[in-house]
Amino acid sequence: MQPGPPYHQGPQQPYPPQGYPGYPQPGYGPPPKKSNAGLIIGLVIAAVVVLGGGGVAAVLLLSNDSGSSSAAPTSSKKSGPPDKYAAMPGCEKIGSGVRNLPPLETPKGEEPASTSNNDVVYTVSSCSWRESGAPSALVTMYLSKSKEPGTGSGEDWAKAGYDNAMRDGGEVIPTLAKATKAGYNDIRSAGQCSIKLYQGNVEAQVIVSGAEPSKPIDQKLCKENALKVAKATSEAIG
Repeated sequence: MQPGPPYHQGPQQPYPPQGYPGYPQPGYGPPPKKSNAGLIIGLVIAAVVVLGGGGVAAVLLLSNDSGSSSAAPTSSKKSGPPDKYAAMPGCEKIGSGVRNLPPLETPKGEEPASTSNNDVVYTVSSCSWRESGAPSALVTMYLSKSKEPGTGSGEDWAKAGYDNAMRDGGEVIPTLAKATKAGYNDIRSAGQCSIKLYQGNVEAQVIVSGAEPSKPIDQKLCKENALKVAKATSEAIG
């Protein structure tokens, strides 16, 4: 018996299940006739797989197209209000807004201040009015300038100082001149009272002390005096 014709690789067709004796082997006669039921079932399954796969591919293609066309570019850059102030007011300007203050001590001017915030340039300026045997007033102002303009870091840092003071036993003052927010903050001293405020990217603290800070004073009168100084500070900031 002559061997059957050699196997030639042709176009890929749906293949029969493993072990299906559909191909002759060299040295053997033609295979016995078999039912075509298995082949028909295999072709049907292959067609379903091809069509199903094409459907999935089409869905994925459409999904990718719609996603790429509708997705907007995202940015991780922080945005916020621009810094309102580039400098702090002089002590003389604050003092001119309050009558009967003790003499002003020589101001040191604006100096660098330490901060844990790497997004701002932080400076401090202080004003002190003192006289022996009389109540005194101290105003400390902190300026937070955003290192990157347009990020709002300056105002965020000023606001954080005020928020911390209010959470730590503060009493909000509803209105205070142009100050964005203000409140009496607890400094745990019977001989002093304090007001914390922030306005734009400037944070300020006003402390009024009695003639003898170590002795208790009339807190109501102290708060009235502190409010006068705080209003003058807010107006001077602008």
